[in-house]
Formats: sequence, structure tokens, C-alpha cells
Amino acid sequence: MNRLIIVGAGPIGLHAALRATSHGFNVTVLERAEIGAAVRKWAHVRLFTPFSMNSTAAGRRIAAASGRLPSDDALLTGEEYLERYLSPLAASTSLVPNIQTFREVIAVSRQAYGKSHAPGKPERSNSPFRLLIRRPDNSEIVMESEVLIDCTGFMTRHRFIGIGGIPCLGERSCLTAGDYEIAVPQSSPDHLKHAVVVGSGYSAATSVHLLQDSGWRVSWITRGDRDVPIPPVPDDRLLERRTLTQRVNVLALCSESGVRWLPGVQIESIEQTGNSFSLSVSSVDGWQETLVCDRVIANPGFRPDSRPFDELQIHRCYVTEGPIKLAAHLTGETDYDCLAQTAPGPDLLDNPEPNFYILGAASYGRDSRFLLNNGLEQIEQLFDKMLCPLEATT
Repeated sequence: MNRLIIVGAGPIGLHAALRATSHGFNVTVLERAEIGAAVRKWAHVRLFTPFSMNSTAAGRRIAAASGRLPSDDALLTGEEYLERYLSPLAASTSLVPNIQTFREVIAVSRQAYGKSHAPGKPERSNSPFRLLIRRPDNSEIVMESEVLIDCTGFMTRHRFIGIGGIPCLGERSCLTAGDYEIAVPQSSPDHLKHAVVVGSGYSAATSVHLLQDSGWRVSWITRGDRDVPIPPVPDDRLLERRTLTQRVNVLALCSESGVRWLPGVQIESIEQTGNSFSLSVSSVDGWQETLVCDRVIANPGFRPDSRPFDELQIHRCYVTEGPIKLAAHLTGETDYDCLAQTAPGPDLLDNPEPNFYILGAASYGRDSRFLLNNGLEQIEQLFDKMLCPLEATT
């Protein structure tokens, strides 16, 4: 029987495991923290897409046993999605024997080949993958598999807010991992609290909305010289996204909203004194200012953590860090609306490393157009056209 290891027990990892078990694979899911660890980081945020797009028919049948299955059109928060769907799915008899939590994959190689051996040759598939894994007590074990799927997503490695994407002076010492997550609302009854939000996407927009709604003053730094912080998607079919876009753009352009929009501003340095932060910022035309605030919310985005897989032969895009075939396809998709993406096809999920696949957000790298529905489609494509022939050997 083919051994298949899935790294990551988020939505994509769990659905991939469900599909793999239905094909008779000997499946192990390795998760470095809890089930749905990334979802827990945005548990208070509502998804743009309805539940039907973030689940599968097979998953819904299993999770329905909990009696709390959402309706197909429900717009769930991360917490609701986890509690009413992902957790029942992970706890089901179909998956619970296959999942090992708090197992961190440190490094992966081939049993008989190094990275530079037999480049691009199919015979590499004759040697199993060898995974070095750290357990909660810091002891290490080795596991092997014939098939390996990276479903780690991209929330384990944040990007930086300094000029050009590197850390600004003081960033690494002043900011913690939690400062790169979407803001959790905290009331500010005196209306004197001030937050600086950095980012040009929907995560930053959500942080601005939540903070302003809780009574915070916000300075919002975005890149470029757009007319509005978040360009609206024409005829946007996602009501939640359309509503958020309209709201934050109005806040940014209204002088009395408590939100000060600073487009095209660069962050030179961050200093912390007690509970206060000072940010030295500038613009290309020579303008400079020091922003003093109580919180820094850094939402520049995330990137996949490819380091555990460095010893495998993976051809990555030098721009997005995603696998090159899929990255080239996504680059050709010029529509700003992520719903307008065309199904890429299973061939674009292939890698030079035989039987190694990257699914979900990690496959998009730094491209922010990923939707959970894209990852679910990838699973179907992969098992239908690429992995099913392996069953003949079981």
C-alpha cells in the first residue's frame, strides 16, 4: 500500500486526507500545532465566500453528524468554520486515526538521493521520502512515504514592512508574531488609542475596519499611489468583500472618520518605549514624519515556508515563490477578481520532484488571489488524474 504523508492539518490538508483515504492510501497528516492552527489566527474574521465554496460534499456528509452543519450560503467566521465543520471533520472516524498534531516537519529528503542527484529523473520516485519530525518533547523521529503533499499554507512565515520588503530598523526586535495578524478588536472608550496599520490588501482593510469600529484612531499605510486604498472589484459577486471595500475606502477618504490614509509611505524604522511605538516614515519626494502609536498592525502578507523542503527538487517562481508552472499560469490571469480564475488543470501541480505536490495557499506563494475553493479544486484534480494510477500498485 502506498504511504502518503500530508504536511498541515488545515482545511486543505484535511480534505486531501479525506480524499486520499477514500482511495486506499495509508495516510498520515502531520500538523505542527492544533487542527486548523492558521484558521484560529483569524477566528474573529468573517469569510467572504459562502460555506458551499469552503467545503466538499464528502466533508459535509461527515460533519453533518455533529448536528451543527452550516447552510450552504452561510458566511462563517473562522471560529464558526472551525467549530462547525473542520473540527467535526478531523474528529471523524474517517480521519482521526490518521492525524498527528504537534508534529513539526523539520526537513525532508529522499532516502537514497540528495538534492543534486538524478536531477529531474523519474528514478527518484523509487526512493521514499524521508522526513525528520520533531515531537512535543523535542525528541525527533524519522518517517517515510512514497507520496508527499505540502498543505502548510502560508501563515507560518510573515513578510516584513520595511523598504523593499526587508525588515525596517527595529522591526525584528519591536514586533512579535501576533503583530502580523489581523487586528483583534479592543474597545477604546477614551478614543485616544492610536494604531498604525501597514498593508494594501483585504487583511489590512479588515484590521482598519475592526479598529475604527472599536473606537481607535488609525493611520493606514499602503503602497503605491492608488485613488483608493482597496480598488473595488467590478460587479463584485461577494457581498462581504464588496461591503468591506466600500466601507474602508470611505473611511480612508473622510477626514473626520478617525482613519488617516498614508499612501505610498515607506517605513524607515520602529522604536518602542514602554507600550508606545515610534515609526519614522518617509515618501519618495522627501516628506518625513514620526508616527507615535499604541499598536502596530503589520499586514503586508505572508509567504510559504519552503525551508523544510529545501533538499527536494522543486522549481519555484522567483517572484511568487510558488511552483513555477502554476505561477506562470496565475501570472497570465489578469482579472483582479479571484473568482474569475480559470481551473489550472492537474499538470500545473506537477514538480520536478516525483510524487511531491504543493496544494492550497502555499501553491500560490505570494499571490494573494487564493481562495479555499481553489485548493479544494486542486485536490480533486490531483487525485482524479495524477494519484489514482498509483492505486494499481497497492
